[in-house]
Amino acid sequence: PVTKGDDGWIFSPSAAWSDGSYTLSVTVVDGAGNTQQSSSLTVTVDSTLKVPEIALAAGEDTGTSGSDNVTNHTQPKFTLQHIDADVTGVTVSVAHNGTTDTYPATKGDDGWSFSPSAAWSDGNYTLSVTVVDGAGNTQQSSS
Repeated sequence: PVTKGDDGWIFSPSAAWSDGSYTLSVTVVDGAGNTQQSSSLTVTVDSTLKVPEIALAAGEDTGTSGSDNVTNHTQPKFTLQHIDADVTGVTVSVAHNGTTDTYPATKGDDGWSFSPSAAWSDGNYTLSVTVVDGAGNTQQSSS
């Protein structure tokens, strides 16, 4: 509905809009029946992001089952999946021995990935990926 406020006319949709682009214009009719239409305004609603995932890249899992997330590589490569095309930031948080550090991910021809810049020592590492898009939406993978 359109309402008149102190600063002019205000449009508020009667229901929440789904993600997507919407084109709006205003038509004004005066008491004599004359009409005038505004130029159009395109509004993009972007309120969601996919939940990203991180996993050892193909060939990096050297454990007994090949899917147990055990590797003997000291600088393993990880693939990041379910990354929306409009992200403006992708980071990987690595927790080890009570310390968490955050690193930028890399986008290549084959998608998003992460590899530590220095060799890791033996131990358990917990990784998560965080994405942010241009609308300010943030989403984080489960660890």
